[in-house]
Amino acid sequence: MTYPASLDVETPVAELVPFTEWEQFYSDFSKSWKYGEHVGMIGPTGCGKTTLAYSLLPLRSYVTVFATKPKDESLTRFGRTHGYRVMEEWPVKGDSRVLAKRWPRRILWPKMSHMGAVAGQHIACRVALNHIYTDGAWCVYFDEFRYVTETLKLKPQALIYLLQARSIGITVIAASQRPAWIPLEVYDQSTHLFFWNERDERNLHRISGISSHSSKLVRELVVNLEPHEFLYLNTRTGSMVRSMAPNPEGRV
Repeated sequence: MTYPASLDVETPVAELVPFTEWEQFYSDFSKSWKYGEHVGMIGPTGCGKTTLAYSLLPLRSYVTVFATKPKDESLTRFGRTHGYRVMEEWPVKGDSRVLAKRWPRRILWPKMSHMGAVAGQHIACRVALNHIYTDGAWCVYFDEFRYVTETLKLKPQALIYLLQARSIGITVIAASQRPAWIPLEVYDQSTHLFFWNERDERNLHRISGISSHSSKLVRELVVNLEPHEFLYLNTRTGSMVRSMAPNPEGRV
């Protein structure tokens, strides 16, 4: 459903964008999410970004999760349940096509035992990004896009992925806690955007002009979202949906 920019923002959110049950949203999204279409997820810690990402990743055949935290219990459980191969560095010896079929689902998890390990993380992630770009057709998930672009200083590589990688079938899922923290290219190049409740004025300002809809409408919707509820926006068609990904083990 598409909503015009002139829509009265004083209308209750439930009437602006009716809530869609997860099963229906998932069914619709799985049919429309094409290879090479990027996804942006923006919301505070604990809102449900990781839950949603873990729900969507099984829709792709070749997936690499970039893990940068010292520990992440939810990622460990997810990887074990869905058959992910955890590796500290990208395998560079052997035929990449054979290795991709052997380990089509990977968690790249360079050691972060101390703060000085950032340099090692930078190298491991840079090498992986280079090889993934050469292979094409991978889906890459960055749990904290700002950490990759700023702390690991891989912004040039990340922007190349956003701007060019769709032509070789690479899909980027970029998650971030705050809208103001990530490059505008995430908004411009993502076909699918997910937002959770936000009230900080600086973040709302960053959100407000990203679509063909009026800034007032987008702001009104985001401000009034319920806990763990997300606003989905297709930047190409203008369609919007509210929904919530289930998580039986508790929000992550």
